[in-house]
Amino acid sequence: MPKGLSLTAVAVIAATAPALAQNASISQERPSFQFSINGTTVAIPRSGQGCPTSCIQPMQAAPGVATIGELEILDFLELFVSRSQGLLIDARLPARYGAGTIPGAVNVPSATLRADNPYRDDLLTALGVRNGDFSAAFDLVLFGAGQDTAEAAEALRSLVQAGYPTSKLKYYRGGLRSWSAMGLGTATGQ
Repeated sequence: MPKGLSLTAVAVIAATAPALAQNASISQERPSFQFSINGTTVAIPRSGQGCPTSCIQPMQAAPGVATIGELEILDFLELFVSRSQGLLIDARLPARYGAGTIPGAVNVPSATLRADNPYRDDLLTALGVRNGDFSAAFDLVLFGAGQDTAEAAEALRSLVQAGYPTSKLKYYRGGLRSWSAMGLGTATGQ
């Protein structure tokens, strides 16, 4: 806490902050957040663009799917992608992918993995699934724009729903924004 500010002063500042900035929903399930400390209500506002456009995503996209960071992406590229045993998947729309992505990523927009896509089985076959057998399927890491976009989490849930083993799936929640914020290079999507 900054020197000279009491908990009451912090609560008053937090409570008036939404009046100064446009209030935005935090997630689909949580439009706002407040809690109480020693009888004082403290609000945590979110400014800027909120849900449904920009919802903060949970750390775990689907039960059993591990969430990883930048160093694990580098390991995955070296150990799986370079040996043709895995794919780094950019789940954003093709125009965003074409503007820049993580080097080595392929574009599989999240909508193409939905159950209502009549070509999803063809896509699963391209991912190594043979007649419902996932034993030869690629290991996958999926990412989107960032921790406030749903495309990667939705794509992962669609894959799990299709029967893809969670042991072969990983979620890079930080997405392209975190990758870039770490100073890591990007490539033009092909």
